[in-house]
Amino acid sequence: MKKITVITINYNNLQGLRRTIPSVLSQSYDNFEYVVVDGGSTDGSKEYIEKQQGIDLWVSEKDNGIYNAMNKAVGLAHGEYCIFMNSGDHFFSALSLENAARELDGSDYCTGQTAVVEEEYISLCTPPKTMTFYFVKGTSLQHQSTFIKTQLLKSHPYNEDLKIVADWEHFLKCWYFDKCSYKALQTIVAAYYLDGFSAQNENLMKEERKRVIDSLFNGKKKLPHIVETKEEKRERLTDNLRFKLRKAMKKEPLSRDWKVLRNGFKFFFKDLFI
Repeated sequence: MKKITVITINYNNLQGLRRTIPSVLSQSYDNFEYVVVDGGSTDGSKEYIEKQQGIDLWVSEKDNGIYNAMNKAVGLAHGEYCIFMNSGDHFFSALSLENAARELDGSDYCTGQTAVVEEEYISLCTPPKTMTFYFVKGTSLQHQSTFIKTQLLKSHPYNEDLKIVADWEHFLKCWYFDKCSYKALQTIVAAYYLDGFSAQNENLMKEERKRVIDSLFNGKKKLPHIVETKEEKRERLTDNLRFKLRKAMKKEPLSRDWKVLRNGFKFFFKDLFI
């Protein structure tokens, strides 16, 4: 059995494929298989895929959305872990898989760091060392940097009724309700570009997340209260500060400096009283 199955989902994104496929095929690590599922593209993607040497299995046919395509790909996977490197995203370096494979220890979800690219800005998204409900409620694991047990994906397929948050729902259900295990990896796995479908559809994301929360928790206004340790709270505050500083850096100089100063002071006083 291969250790890892790398999966690429694509539909009419030839430009993205030209960024993704070479990064997969250039990996120094060789104990993986590569599966590409294309949704019947008409922009030359299929012809490009056909020419690539090193893709173990690929299919090009109409599907019923990205999560239908992801479930289809999982059905073709034979590795112990799956990672979704969809068209447009790419591995951070040729050593990404090799470095990450050393840390895969049998945990159900193993998430590494992600370089997030937005126009001329690049920031590092680091997964929490310890998973908390606070994190899960407010954000998602970066699927480009997350290795998931293949058997878990086969037994718990993605919800194809959702357009944009089925991977978030999958982790919430499996981690919170089924007590699946999680590990934060130390390596930078992937580069993610904020020009994808989910990045550009924030309102739909909020709407679907609310629907999922209402369904899983029976419409309760008050969600489960989980006490954070000091270390978990400090980590959450630090991640929140990083996010706000990234946003502040895009502002005009005067506004940028004020926001950086304000958020820095807020973090200092909150950290002081943890």
